[in-house]
Amino acid sequence: MKDRRLITLLALFVLGFVGASLVQPTQAKTVSSDNLVLGNPSGAVASSSYPTNYLIQRNQYALSYHRDNGIANWVSWHLDSGDIGSVSRSDFQTDTSLPSGWYRVATGDYSGSGYDRGHMTPSGDRTATTADNQATFYMTNIIPQAPDNNQGPWVDLETYARELVSAGNELYIISGGAGSRGTIASGKVRIPNSTWKIIVVLSQGSNDLSRVSNNTRVIAINMPNVQGIRDNDWRDYLTTVDALESLTGYNFLSNVSTNIQNVIEARVDGSTTPIPTAVPTSGTNPTATPVRTATPTPSTGCTSSRLFFSEYVEGSSNNKALELYNNTGASVSLSGYSIQLYANGSTSASSSVNLSGSVANGATYVIANASASSSVQNLANITSSVANFNGNDALVLTYNGTVVDSFGQVGNDPGSSGWGGTTTDRTLRRKATISAGDTNRSDSFTPSSTWDSYSLDTFSGLGNHSVSCP
Repeated sequence: MKDRRLITLLALFVLGFVGASLVQPTQAKTVSSDNLVLGNPSGAVASSSYPTNYLIQRNQYALSYHRDNGIANWVSWHLDSGDIGSVSRSDFQTDTSLPSGWYRVATGDYSGSGYDRGHMTPSGDRTATTADNQATFYMTNIIPQAPDNNQGPWVDLETYARELVSAGNELYIISGGAGSRGTIASGKVRIPNSTWKIIVVLSQGSNDLSRVSNNTRVIAINMPNVQGIRDNDWRDYLTTVDALESLTGYNFLSNVSTNIQNVIEARVDGSTTPIPTAVPTSGTNPTATPVRTATPTPSTGCTSSRLFFSEYVEGSSNNKALELYNNTGASVSLSGYSIQLYANGSTSASSSVNLSGSVANGATYVIANASASSSVQNLANITSSVANFNGNDALVLTYNGTVVDSFGQVGNDPGSSGWGGTTTDRTLRRKATISAGDTNRSDSFTPSSTWDSYSLDTFSGLGNHSVSCP
């Protein structure tokens, strides 16, 4: 009897083993070593001696943290089917792993700011276990995102990425914010001017780095961090990895062969050929240009030598703003640039502002009235009294004292309705066919020939411009 029982147990064991070996294994969940397979974009180091480029590695993602900005420089993660399950969303939490003495951003720091607590590695990308999902809610993985950005095309792209995984792919994703729209939390947390993302798409497999080729699909987007874009398609913000490298200063996909990088980083998703790179300037890498209305927006081959006015807002009350556009083909320092306001037909400037900082190629720079509504100020890089104009006032942009663009006619007062009856209580945008400024500040001004007119308090295009030459 004992022998028969032993034989039966052995048979059951063998059957169980064979049956288990026939079951298709599930895809392994991402672990820490997967997240930087394609490279460390900024050479981040896990040492408190590097407070502006501090490396944090978790199974769920890797990131470079900037202590003084209170947000990550970038976050990198691997995504495949093993990372996606059905656990519930967790709660936001302070990241207590940061070095002692560093300010640790709290969940309440975003309260009342008007900005969402926006995930870089999405909660939806880490739903296999509760611990995985909780890791995405550390405030080091969060940046301030405008609700229409975060809840609109940004989340649509996140959903699309998971659909790619469901279709049998695995992804390497890098995400972050660029530029600055100001701060929240009493200056402790920087608000990015735009949010960017890179997605490298591979079929499910192994030895992933070696499988990246000239034909590998790479999605790169750069999306303005503003209201008014909730219903936009994320594809409206397609750009190139090269353009994002120029914008951020990081070296993406650095572990990939240089020859392959040169191809896939210069190509916009959906196009069949790389975008030609701009001629490099001293000390910079060649940069390709994006081809759709993103931030930065496309260069078209008809570049200008200087910045120019691209939008004029003469709205209700103090809702007034000016937008400059960089169509030069390279990043531009604002040192030497100045804007002057000539009121009521005067030939002497009543107000001026000297600009500082820089503007990436294809990007914009917005100057707003300090008393404008939050809808305008949230889109501004700076506020200035030079934006205290009326529809009959002329504006001049100079570089080292030389006129590079003008709006209106200095020395001429067209009356309260403005030039052509369209510069008062209106928003004007430079026609897409205009690629350089009007350098004669005293010539006659007919807005309809070079500007498109929009109704009072139209702010939807502020902070985003493109040029399309005929």
